[in-house]
Amino acid sequence: MQSSMEAIKNLLKRYQFYRLQAENGLGGDLLQRKIQFLENSISVLNEDDYKLITGIFIDGTSVAKMAKILFIHRVTVYRRVDEIVKKIAEVYEMQFGT
Repeated sequence: MQSSMEAIKNLLKRYQFYRLQAENGLGGDLLQRKIQFLENSISVLNEDDYKLITGIFIDGTSVAKMAKILFIHRVTVYRRVDEIVKKIAEVYEMQFGT
């Protein structure tokens, strides 16, 4: 599970780079499937979780700033991010393996 969680975090952190590769046919079919999986996964999150994941990983917003935006404690941000990534990672493992 840990390796899948790290894979998800890596895809999220480098989303724009990987998306650009996939759109230009440089990453192969597997990368395209992973990007599509990631997009589908984050699109079904509730509004706050979506903001949290896209803000931190894709937009590069700091945890402290996201905590202020969402009116939650920084520790809660870390906990929620881990919970969201864990849920996505469970499905990721079923689809792509470890």
